[in-house]
Amino acid sequence: MNRDRKKLTALLCLCVAFAVVILISNNGLTLQGLVRRPAVQAVTLLEEPVTAALQVTQDTTPRALVLYSPGREDSLGYEKNIRLALEHLRIRADSLDLTRTQSVSYTDYDMVILATAYWEDEMTESCARLMNYVEEGGKLLLTTVPESLGAQFDTGYRRMGIVDFGDYLTYDTISFEQDLLPGMAGRTFSGETFSDVALSVTLEDSACVYAWAQDAAGRRTPLIWSYDCGRGRVAVFNSTSGKGDFWRGIVAGCVNTLSDTVMYPVVNALCLFIDDFPSPQYESESDVVRDEYNRSAKEFYRDIWWPDMLQIAKAYGDVYTGLFVATYNDETDPARQTYTESATELYFGNSLLKNGCEMGAHGYNHQPLTGAGGTPADMHYQPWANVADMTASLTRLKEITGQMFPAVTLRSYVPPSNYLSAEGRQAVRQALPDLEVISGIYTNEEEEGDVYVQDFTVAEDGIAEFPRVTAGMAPDDYEQMSALSALGLYGTFSHFIHPDDVFDPDRSGGKSWEELYRAYCAWMKDIHTSYPWLRSLTATEAGNALRICDVADPHLIVAQDEIRGSVENFLGPVSFYLKTNLTPKTTDENCTIRRISAGKGMGYYLVTVESPNFSIRLVAA
Repeated sequence: MNRDRKKLTALLCLCVAFAVVILISNNGLTLQGLVRRPAVQAVTLLEEPVTAALQVTQDTTPRALVLYSPGREDSLGYEKNIRLALEHLRIRADSLDLTRTQSVSYTDYDMVILATAYWEDEMTESCARLMNYVEEGGKLLLTTVPESLGAQFDTGYRRMGIVDFGDYLTYDTISFEQDLLPGMAGRTFSGETFSDVALSVTLEDSACVYAWAQDAAGRRTPLIWSYDCGRGRVAVFNSTSGKGDFWRGIVAGCVNTLSDTVMYPVVNALCLFIDDFPSPQYESESDVVRDEYNRSAKEFYRDIWWPDMLQIAKAYGDVYTGLFVATYNDETDPARQTYTESATELYFGNSLLKNGCEMGAHGYNHQPLTGAGGTPADMHYQPWANVADMTASLTRLKEITGQMFPAVTLRSYVPPSNYLSAEGRQAVRQALPDLEVISGIYTNEEEEGDVYVQDFTVAEDGIAEFPRVTAGMAPDDYEQMSALSALGLYGTFSHFIHPDDVFDPDRSGGKSWEELYRAYCAWMKDIHTSYPWLRSLTATEAGNALRICDVADPHLIVAQDEIRGSVENFLGPVSFYLKTNLTPKTTDENCTIRRISAGKGMGYYLVTVESPNFSIRLVAA
């Protein structure tokens, strides 16, 4: 009897092991070497800031002077982007017309940032005074290639670390030699979207090169470097790209190179959105999956797509935020809006919730909340007549959600196709009283209409503006670098996909589901391997993490051998990036430190500050 029982037990164990192998192997893809991460506790957001007395009370915020050309459109773009980056780095900025430098004392500032290419034409005094400021201990960042080379450049280039220079190089490949931002060392990005111009230069051996630019013929030149000049430092972004929001994190990284030790708060969130989920699209038909899997669209979503997406999420302990859209009719008149409950929507919605994910609002239908002209004509969306009609449609969505998913409170909203007018946002606030987060997009690609472009911030009405930075199942180099740029400034990975990506020829790039899924799994492996410390959060949790970061006001005294800090407006544990060429050590239980750059020496650390006052020892590496 015992022998039979032992045989039965062994057989059951074998079956379980075989089932596990089947679970982690799908479409010929095996997820090897993965250990499921434990679920991250929800972010602890206090209702009121901690009232403990601050040990560091003085204003320690660094000051930057941004020199720009207000009459030049490109310089206005540089200046805006730099000021946004400085705001997140907790650096106070003043902007000054380049033609008025004679009126300012550079020594009143910790750093000067040149946000214009027009030195030769508009700088009315010799740049020698600016370079003398650097030699005497100041910091200078040049964020763009000069529009022309003349007397000003000749006066300063040697003190920028340049030994010799030639013509301009048109490049399309960027290679990072060091961690300009966390996780960038050793990465190369290439393609037409990176095409730009850099000045061909030869640098002093003592210059620290962070990134190189290379053309199709293999010629290359330093793209980003720093150089110690006297008692100060110069950093150069040898490009014309810095005015785009895509590059904001890169610009922040350039600012960081000016100092041996810098520390700033970040959100620390990995957030994955699935637009149109649940939705009625599962009732459609598609030759794509019929030919490949001999299944209807509904069967493909049920048997392949959703199990695959759950599999990769569970492998890394990730959670999704699904955005519910009730119907795909184009009706914008509330009197004619109808809805018939879908068993398929109910199935996927309940499965989403059962797996610990969040359900947010996408819309009663997929018509963006904009008036006439709010979306491009070729998208064929119907405009809304007024705020009241927009509000009524979302009220209807809320009612449908309550009937189908009574446990759900709609706290997050994603605009259909990322279009949302000011009136539409007003309607969202009115219809969804529990709303906490709106997630549009981060990068402005100059589309026409009311594209809802955001920075990571908390709006005056208390809504967390938490944009999605990247999209798609098979990200190209542009998407991947965009993700790393945002990770470097905000500490966020914010990505969205659509269930029907495989059906759309543009979004799929002609790839099969197996190919798309392989690409997505490879990217998730890269992100989780390179950034294993990121907290996997729902949209609402990420919004709370953003609130903690946004309001945190650090007072930092950075000395040669220590950092003493206090966080004003402490609403919960705050994550910080710390970049230093020393080794940081905790002195008490008020913070934890984790190195997040590969290797040793200069690099980035993640510091989690657990209480308002903390201190860190800095020792030689």
